[in-house]
Amino acid sequence: MSGPNNSSSERATWWQAALMIRGQTEADQRNIRSVWVWSFVWSASFIALVIASVRFPQVEGPVAWLLAAVPIVISIPTVRSVLRFLREADEFMRKVQLEGIAMGFGAGAIFCMGYFGLEHVGAPQLPMAVALVPMTLGWCIGSFVVAARHR
Repeated sequence: MSGPNNSSSERATWWQAALMIRGQTEADQRNIRSVWVWSFVWSASFIALVIASVRFPQVEGPVAWLLAAVPIVISIPTVRSVLRFLREADEFMRKVQLEGIAMGFGAGAIFCMGYFGLEHVGAPQLPMAVALVPMTLGWCIGSFVVAARHR
């Protein structure tokens, strides 16, 4: 897993790989930084949209639709940065992240289908965005489990 420019002491530890805070190469570092920056920008745009729509309910029509589209547009470079990171990552980092993503997807699917049934028997309706919570937690926990298993 170490290339000609990397000694084994410079490799990412299991927890650094799980958190995507340190890569093996300069390209990994650049790609990880890009994922974090775009994820922050995407999250900030969504939060700003929610705050603006609550504080300024009088904004309607095309302007409201345009504002609502901003987080969607920003999601595109966010997803592209994740894909670039995964394509260029080494085997260990790719394994950790892909298995973590798979666990997150599974947790999200179980939550969505399970809660759908619970709503039909009286549980309160939740916004669709709530599904991101088990997906994100599943991804984080899955990444840690996979990385720790291979340390």
